[in-house]
Amino acid sequence: MLTLTPARIQRYRRGVVRRYRVRTTAGALRFINALGFCYAFTGGPGGLPGLFDVVATRSVDRMWSWTWQWKDDLATRRRVHYGKIIRRKPSYVSLTLLPAFYALSGNLGEPDDHLQAFREGRLSVLARAIYEHILADGPVSTWALRRLYVPRGESGSRFHRALDDLQERFLIAKVAEEEEWRNGFIWDAFHRWMPQAVETAGSLGADEAAAQVLDRYLRIVGAASEHDVIATFGWNPRLTRQAAERAELSLIDVDSHSMWTIASLWR
Repeated sequence: MLTLTPARIQRYRRGVVRRYRVRTTAGALRFINALGFCYAFTGGPGGLPGLFDVVATRSVDRMWSWTWQWKDDLATRRRVHYGKIIRRKPSYVSLTLLPAFYALSGNLGEPDDHLQAFREGRLSVLARAIYEHILADGPVSTWALRRLYVPRGESGSRFHRALDDLQERFLIAKVAEEEEWRNGFIWDAFHRWMPQAVETAGSLGADEAAAQVLDRYLRIVGAASEHDVIATFGWNPRLTRQAAERAELSLIDVDSHSMWTIASLWR
């Protein structure tokens, strides 16, 4: 079994982002497409980088200004998919990897996809109501939804948690910025916004889709434990192990802990 140190894995991860110095929307798109998925702003859980790791400026104000504008340009033009997808952090997924992520959501691209999650207790009553309103009347703004579903005097935390749930399950998508309300968005049903991804996902089994995502994840982070993978993507252990087998991963030892990797990365 190959043995690696945590320091060597960290050097690998730094090397992945060091190749990029991004200062334009086109550069951001190249970075997202090269990785397949990443966080939209700061790096975070699972060892995944964000655009802050490659922005060609030391000014924090410029980092936020540039990355926020890139988000608007890329997501609303359907060049990438943007939402709270990975660990409920704002994330990007390339159009190439999007069918695999969608296939893992359990959706079929049907208007009633949400009902199975609701019956199993994985979708709240509020999330169901919001989704069905978007399905019937979308595209619809955050402000319009908030007026309908946040009672006067409430903070809106349940409302925003429901929106997060719907994004994470690939039921809704941010399709535009809401011009009259800061940090507001226009929402539509995902299957209407990204029909090609839905169609392509129909030919993917869950294990094949998970193997695609896992292979790309390890090319970004170098090595990861089973726990890391489960925590990052929310898969169950059985699917995680099936994906590792299908992706033909290798086991390595890192400080007496077993981790998965792609052997060719270390040759």
